Amino acid sequence: MKQTAQVARIRSAMERRAKKQAKRIPWPSLAKAVDEYTKWQVFALWVRATADASHSIPAEIQAEIERRAPAACRTLQAKVKSAISHGARPGTDAWEGVICWAEMNVFLPAKLGGWLDALRYFSSISLHSMKAWSCWEQVEADWRLSPPQQLPTLLEWKRMVAAVTQLSNAESPAQHALDVIRDFRKSDWDTLLTNFIHLNAFCQWVELMLDAQKTVSRVLSRELLKRHPGFSLVRCGIAPKEAARCLQTWVLKHEFRAAKASRVLAALRFWLRRHPEYAAVRSYAAFCRTTWLDTPQKQPPTFDEWKKAADSYSEAD
Repeated sequence: MKQTAQVARIRSAMERRAKKQAKRIPWPSLAKAVDEYTKWQVFALWVRATADASHSIPAEIQAEIERRAPAACRTLQAKVKSAISHGARPGTDAWEGVICWAEMNVFLPAKLGGWLDALRYFSSISLHSMKAWSCWEQVEADWRLSPPQQLPTLLEWKRMVAAVTQLSNAESPAQHALDVIRDFRKSDWDTLLTNFIHLNAFCQWVELMLDAQKTVSRVLSRELLKRHPGFSLVRCGIAPKEAARCLQTWVLKHEFRAAKASRVLAALRFWLRRHPEYAAVRSYAAFCRTTWLDTPQKQPPTFDEWKKAADSYSEAD
């Protein structure tokens, strides 16, 4: 129990540090870097799996490493030979070598900018990363018992990752969310999640506007009429938080038909909170509240204006 509590505290501290670092860069730039970092993790796990299976770095894997990380190959070969000579499996050294090279070269701006931990964290909680690690863990177990006659190419490995339907923890919220996603076409789910994330940002703006203006301003009225013409704040009052919650509930009921099932809504909320935009929008809303207390807005921003500012917002040191 003590060990479990200690692990939980460490994870919590890492999460707080990562989210604090995430504020140092606009969220679209972070999200783009997270996607790229996760692709490197997929590649590195392929190197790890094949190195362990063959007790070497096969020629075709070496050629791919040289193409992507040319300066890393000589060092990797030495580390792999050293691991084998000591009776250890070489995959871990190969994986670490690839990731270290990527962090010192491809992701050097994140390291210098002080948001490398944020990059690692948001990558680790992404669905793509979870599927990649689950794929590697299953392959690791299978190949220990029965090494493959032919190693998968990188393209085949990527397909294996994409085909994962069972995560390592079959009872986790992530698995439940993945089960929901499997009922959708990828394009349909991506659109649904994007719209849900956008709705969250709009509700944040509505709450902020009501909090700052203490009334339903013309700007707010126009935006609500343009985006959700059937909704009225009159029915739910203008208490900021309650009004925003009422708006979201109404939109989900009337405009998000695919999200009416509770399990779909739970999946949307699960992935929303793991998206870099979620924390960034909340941080910018908090910044606006503080700033607008000192400098009230004579002309409050439209949602598009506010969202554009939120997308470029950072708290760089």
